Amino acid sequence: MLKTTQKKVVFTSLTVLLLLTACSSKQATSQSSSQTTTSETVMTSISNPTSSISANSDYFTNTDLTDSYDESTAATITLSGTNAAISGDGVSVSGSTVTISTSGTYIISGESEDMQILVEASDADKVQLVLNGVTMKGSEALIAVKEADKVVITTAAGTINTIEDSNHSTDDYSAAIYSKSDLTFNGSGSLTVTGNYNNAIKGNDDVKFTGGTYTITSTVKHAISANDALNIVNSDMTLTAAEDAIHSDNDEDTELGNIYIESGNITINAGDDAIHASNILTIDNGTIDIQSCVEGIEGKIVTINDGSIKIVSSDDGINGSDWASTAGEMQKQEGVSVTINGGNITIDMAQGDTDAIDSNGDLTITGGTITITGQSAFDYDGTGKYTGGTLIVNDKTVTDLTQTGPGAMAGFGAGAPGQGGRGF
Repeated sequence: MLKTTQKKVVFTSLTVLLLLTACSSKQATSQSSSQTTTSETVMTSISNPTSSISANSDYFTNTDLTDSYDESTAATITLSGTNAAISGDGVSVSGSTVTISTSGTYIISGESEDMQILVEASDADKVQLVLNGVTMKGSEALIAVKEADKVVITTAAGTINTIEDSNHSTDDYSAAIYSKSDLTFNGSGSLTVTGNYNNAIKGNDDVKFTGGTYTITSTVKHAISANDALNIVNSDMTLTAAEDAIHSDNDEDTELGNIYIESGNITINAGDDAIHASNILTIDNGTIDIQSCVEGIEGKIVTINDGSIKIVSSDDGINGSDWASTAGEMQKQEGVSVTINGGNITIDMAQGDTDAIDSNGDLTITGGTITITGQSAFDYDGTGKYTGGTLIVNDKTVTDLTQTGPGAMAGFGAGAPGQGGRGF
């Protein structure tokens, strides 16, 4: 049996040991957190966590999906008329331009007229712009990215943000929001962007949306335009455009000009195409309501795997075409295909020389429910395959991809599978 003094010594030793262990554990945790912050210099702060999004890693990175930020360490930009007050490192003001020159988080608030936020950092810098109740109007691009590795525009929770341009003096940044680097939009607030000069949002590289509520309008050209890729997940969008609503096109690299939609709620009114990709266009899911357009969903390789899609169009509803092809009319374009594996798709066509589903190459349907109202249901110049799913054309269930486009016999059901012309 231990004496009282011996018990005290043992107790004291155990206490010290526990305290040392706790301190060591806390230090290790702190080091781990520091290492994580270093590897994700801008986006890994957990002081203000908001949404947690799971998305296809082939199209979205952790940086794209993370909309948290640390107010205590962020720089601030407070807009007021034709001026701006700033605090923190990496930001300066000269006349009507607020320049961001290094990686970091920048919280923007207030109202301005003819002020521009210009990101001019290094090509290795990640920059997060937090819109915290912003109204910006002016005659140039209101947010312009000249150089950065990636810029993430985050709408703060519960905030309403508005950006609207007018005539520009130059074409250097021909949109209300223009980026020469990768650009991502996320957050849980709302953002209204109106482009009155050219596009509303334009990116020279990738443009991604991973959360938030957006009302995007171009009175002149495209609502959203990207050169390389345009990817959407978990976003509520109302898009109105004089030309295309969602547009990705690359004239220099035929492997680019891609669109990927994983989920979200998207409403579209377009003066030309609702969704246009010069290369690959993939829809994995989502609710897409195309209320008016010339052509609805258009790409070189179109794949629809799931989703609720409604299309009201004056020309083709879904169109597979290669705009770089030299094939003549009514000839198959190599590499062109339309594939529908699932989803609930409704296509309402205008009368005349229009096709609900038109492929200048192959057409394959393996599943889903497709309901078509119009004169011509299917037109393809390659191989047509129907292996599953429900096809309803003008209130009648059909069981094959009978050609009904231009070049086939008039009236649905009059042609034979695999024979017919191209519907442009």
